[in-house]
Amino acid sequence: MNKADLTEALAAEAGIPKVRAAHYINILTKAISDSLVRGEKVTISDFGTFTVSQRRAFTGHNPKNGTEIQVPSRRIPVFRAGKGMKESLNS
Repeated sequence: MNKADLTEALAAEAGIPKVRAAHYINILTKAISDSLVRGEKVTISDFGTFTVSQRRAFTGHNPKNGTEIQVPSRRIPVFRAGKGMKESLNS
């Protein structure tokens, strides 16, 4: 499922136009992104939690010529499924 599929599903379920559904999805994803940028945790009950994790720096290799390169540390988004999500997947 991609964003267009999600928009169609929301529009059908809520009985709203696709344009409005797409706008609501954009608001939701922006709110989650903005919170993660600020270092905040986003929890949606029975769905899951979005957090930011710090990935360590490491020495990698350039695949073109095999030379070593230093890959800097970086922040990455992490999603952990909630209890309701896990139960629905395993029922």
